[in-house]
Formats: sequence, structure tokens, C-alpha cells
Amino acid sequence: MSYSIIGLLAIFIHLVINRDVLWKTVGSEEIPAFSEYRSFILGIIVFCVTDVLWGFMDEHNIKFGLYAVTVFFFVAMMAGFLLWTRYVAAYMDSNTAFRKFLSISGLVLFCAEIVILIINFFVPIQFRYDGNGVYHAGCMRYATLGLQVIMFVLTSVYTFITQAKTPEATKRLRRTVGFFGLAMAALIVLQMYYPLLPLYSIGYLIGSCLAHTFVVEDEKDEYRKTIEEMLRREKLQNHELVSSKNKIYTDPLTGLGSQQAYIDDKNNIDQFIKSGERQEFAVAVFDLNNLKLVNDTMGHDTGDKYIAGAGALISEFFPHSPVYRIGGDEFAVILIGKDFERRAQIFENFNKRANENKAAKSFVVAAGMSEYIFGKDFDFLSVFERADRRMYQKKKELKLG
Repeated sequence: MSYSIIGLLAIFIHLVINRDVLWKTVGSEEIPAFSEYRSFILGIIVFCVTDVLWGFMDEHNIKFGLYAVTVFFFVAMMAGFLLWTRYVAAYMDSNTAFRKFLSISGLVLFCAEIVILIINFFVPIQFRYDGNGVYHAGCMRYATLGLQVIMFVLTSVYTFITQAKTPEATKRLRRTVGFFGLAMAALIVLQMYYPLLPLYSIGYLIGSCLAHTFVVEDEKDEYRKTIEEMLRREKLQNHELVSSKNKIYTDPLTGLGSQQAYIDDKNNIDQFIKSGERQEFAVAVFDLNNLKLVNDTMGHDTGDKYIAGAGALISEFFPHSPVYRIGGDEFAVILIGKDFERRAQIFENFNKRANENKAAKSFVVAAGMSEYIFGKDFDFLSVFERADRRMYQKKKELKLG
């Protein structure tokens, strides 16, 4: 029963360590040659199942099933070898002559095994059982195992040689594939001399554990690092994008909305108007009086402070609406929310402050406002132009007064 216990243990370990591969969890498909590796693991598990069945039937001398299970054993063994050659060939990811040789050799040996097993029905060249149910190995058993040893050794030598030419990150992974081949070759040689020991299953167990530890886990770790780096770069790009957007949409002198921000918001409102969606807003237009005189008599630095002070004054009266600097000394506000509801009172208070500032020789800002009329105004510009005309009328009044 000890023979079957080794196989059962191997099945359990394969299912545990390869659960993410077998069930295709997130990130597992980033493993190089994932499809081939998954097929190889499934092939190993099938082989271990036949190994367990053979051990059980041999232990209990169940003669009627031994021959069939042994046939399946050799088929599963060569299928596993075929899947291993495909995995290694895919993992190499290079169009070399050895890769083609490896792929073709695996298929040829598998097909040859099928032919040998068919012949074995008539002439026991692979194996036979005597009348007491005792297993006897045939010459072709040693031949097929010997060819596998040669293939495993050749593959190991090839990966050891080529790993020197690969990037540092993949050298250990290629060495692991090479050690896998050497471990299998050594245990197959022992299997030739001790046919009744589960050495082939042990070889697969050791080899696949190495592959999982140093190839699969390393690749998944690299995948995680790649994802983390991508997220870090995306976060940095988003930060830079937000920063750039803030620079574009913020007037550097006043800290208010820039001309570009105003144009984009104006275009958005035009889209709403075209869609026929009813909405409530008003536009207020402002112009700073006497800026040219301030620039000519006190300098442009003082003029800039004059502009910034006017922007701060407008923002004070319209705290719930976007305020824009749309020209040198021109500002605009799109009244929404509470500011729109209180627009008449706010505008009255603003004009009162303008008159007070004129008397105090402070910031004199002329203002004009107009509301959007649903069904009459078909774009933002119509509302803006009414407000602009009213602003210029107020500007004249302030100068005359």
C-alpha cells in the first residue's frame, strides 16, 4: 500500500500548490506559457491517479485489471512527457531548432508508445504478467525510459547553456527548468532498476514543486510588481493631469477660473440648451474701470494688484458660483444655485459697493446681468450679450456720476 500512498500524497500536493493555476485565479494567467503549464500539471495528476490504481491492484493482486491499468500507466507517462516538452518549448519563447526538435520529439515518443502498446497485446515487448500476476518489464520499457532520460538531459543542458544569454531576471527560472530535467532523468534511471517503486511520481513531484516555487511564484511576483508599477505610474499621471488641468483652468493672477475654463463651461451649457433641457442660470459680466490710468501712472505691478483686488471683490459677492477672468480687466460669473436665487439682492448690493468704491477711490467695477430665458435664448452667447450691454450701460453711469 506504500506505493499508492506516495501517489496519493503527490496528487494532494499538486492540487494544493497549483490550485491558482488549475482554477485560473487572478494573475495566474500572466505565468509564461500558462496554458501549457496548466496542461502539464493536469497530465501529472492523471499519471499519479493511474500510478495509485496500479499500486492498489498490484498490492491486492487484482489480475483482471492490472494489464489495463498498466497500459493506461504508460500512456499517461508518455502523455505527461509530451506535455512537459510542449511546456518547455513554449517557455523558451524562441524560434530555435532545438525548440522545434523538442516539440517534435515529444509527439514522436508519445505516438511510438501507443504503437508499442498495441504490439504488446500480441508480443510482450513493453511488459507482461505471468500466471501469478507478477509484473515483468520488456525491452521497450527500458528503451522508452532511456529515450526520456536522454531528452530530459538534453533539455537541461540546453537551458543551462542558453540561460547565460538571457536577462538576469529569467536566469534563475531557466536554471530551475534545467534542474527539473536533471531530477527527472536521475529518478527515471532509478526507475529502470527498481520498477516496483513509484520513482516516476516522486520525480514529477520534486520537479513540479521546483517549477512552482521558482518559476510560477517568481513570475506571479513579477506580475504583481508590474501591476504595482503600472498603478504607481497611473497615479502619477493622474496627478500630473489634474495639476495640468488646474493650471489650464486657473487664472494665475487672480486664482479665479481662467478663460479656458470659461469657454469649456460655456460650451457645456450650450450642449444643455441644444438638448432642450430646461435649466436656470444667469450671466454677470464685469469690467474694471480706470485700469489704463492705474497702469500709466502707478505701473503694471500696481495694475495687477488692482485686477486681483477686483477679482476678490467679485468672488466675495458670488461665493456659490464660478467666477472667471475672461480678459485683461474683464470678468464673468455664471450664477447658479443660491446665487441665482438671490441674484437681484446680490446685484443690488454689488452696485451699491461699486458706488461706494468710486467715492472712496477704490476698485470701481461695472457690472451687468441677464437671465437665461427658456424658449427664447438658443445659446449662451445670447444671454452673455444682454449682460454685456447692461454692463457697458452701468460703466457709462459710473463714469458720468
